[in-house]
Amino acid sequence: EHSKVDGTAVKSNIRIIPTSGHASLDDKALMAANQAARDLFSAKLDTHANAALYKERVLPTKSIIEPGALIVIFESFDNLTFIYAKSGEMFQNRNGRFPHDDFIGKPFGSVVRSANNQGYGFVYLLKPTPELWARSLTHRTQIIHELDASMICHYLELRPNMVVCESGTGSGSMSHAILRSIAPRGKLFTYEFNEQRVDKAREEFKKNGVSHMVEVFHRDVC
Repeated sequence: EHSKVDGTAVKSNIRIIPTSGHASLDDKALMAANQAARDLFSAKLDTHANAALYKERVLPTKSIIEPGALIVIFESFDNLTFIYAKSGEMFQNRNGRFPHDDFIGKPFGSVVRSANNQGYGFVYLLKPTPELWARSLTHRTQIIHELDASMICHYLELRPNMVVCESGTGSGSMSHAILRSIAPRGKLFTYEFNEQRVDKAREEFKKNGVSHMVEVFHRDVC
């Protein structure tokens, strides 16, 4: 408890005001502000979602690659692409040929050697995140990368189960970052004026397992 000492102030320049007796209007205002601050810092406010309550995620919950799974292929630091694992299909790049059957059944993060070139070629199989998706997808428009996307989600104070309206679906990069923030039962309403981008976004949302959380509209937002 602080006690009032006339003519003095604490080192932080916070005024020490009387807690009893007659006080001026300014002192009463300070007392009310101090009380509000005490209530704020001492109260147990339920302002954050308990992540343990949300078992479902936008990201794959399984660590083993299954048929139909989205895989981000890491070829080099500045070269990422993606595939949907399908038995009998083949992924090919400058490092060699990689049958999808060599991917299925392996854990995310595995290194897979090429089926030709004596196995000298290799790729990393990464679990998709909005950040890796943004780096690997075909850019249909200018996109928002992870640094800006994280700040947008932060300033919007996005939390699980919120409803969000997005103007301009574009390549869907920002959409995936929003969907991760509002999972598992949130809803994103995203608007795009270009019909081809609308159709492609709907297709990717469905393949990526988030179509139940998003509706794409072919029209201006206003």
